[in-house]
Amino acid sequence: MTHLRVLAPSETVSQLSQLRKLADSSVAVDHNEPFGDQTWVELRAGNAWLVTTGEQELTGASAVVIPTDAEQPILVELVVAPEARGNGLGRALVDATQQLVIDHALDDQNMTAWTHGDHPAARGLATSIGLEPARILYRMALEIDRESFGEVKLNDAYTIRTFIPGEDDADWLALNATAFADHPEQGQLTQADLDARKAEDWFDPAGFFVAEDAAGTMVGFHWTKTPVGSAAGEVYAVGVHPSTQGTGLGKALTIRGMNHLASAGLEKIVLYVDDENRPAVNLYTSLGFGIENTDVMFSSNS
Repeated sequence: MTHLRVLAPSETVSQLSQLRKLADSSVAVDHNEPFGDQTWVELRAGNAWLVTTGEQELTGASAVVIPTDAEQPILVELVVAPEARGNGLGRALVDATQQLVIDHALDDQNMTAWTHGDHPAARGLATSIGLEPARILYRMALEIDRESFGEVKLNDAYTIRTFIPGEDDADWLALNATAFADHPEQGQLTQADLDARKAEDWFDPAGFFVAEDAAGTMVGFHWTKTPVGSAAGEVYAVGVHPSTQGTGLGKALTIRGMNHLASAGLEKIVLYVDDENRPAVNLYTSLGFGIENTDVMFSSNS
């Protein structure tokens, strides 16, 4: 019989090193991170529940973020160690997670769950508790086979410089909220979320580019990310103010960041983009990116 522990948000910090080891074992086999950046932020901040199996060595875990705002959806992400799969562990974690949500969620609060890689087993578990596919996220990739991806063709009205932590925080948060007003996650980032990312070992302002107009107003950005020890850099986020759309600023910022990653001796560049964001998918395809992986978000209110 599987022994499960349900840890309250205030208790999860003690398990994070073991959870990271479990996640790394999954990445080695699946080539996908089982937990998103925001989930790690919530775990470290003591805002997420954790359902685990095992004591010193975790064999499976489910991270559950239950916002106190009923309008915000519950977020669930789950991982089972590769060597422990096929024995009903995922089913046990899902059942315990579902009970946790029943006990602690607000009335009619929507639940979402990500399957990173769209594995059939994960899809089956999600649909078994009434969740349906609601969002498709592509991971696109491009091998780095050159020192530069071309000249940055920038409209004379704009200039590009690197982000200055602290000084640029407020302007960037305002621009990010505007550029991603319809995005369910990116557009809602707060100062605390930004601070948490700046505290990560991968954060490097030299790879965080912002564009300004002639008046010095921030109107676009390209934030790149290179996890420590990784051979792949990431187009972490690209956003432009709606007033600049059609000027080529987004493409110029994208190429500026790609050239930065190409100069870092990496093997490839990856990025994540929603299937419904066809202009972005088309842009990245035109730059040579191809779909490498598909993540699916399931929802109880699709």
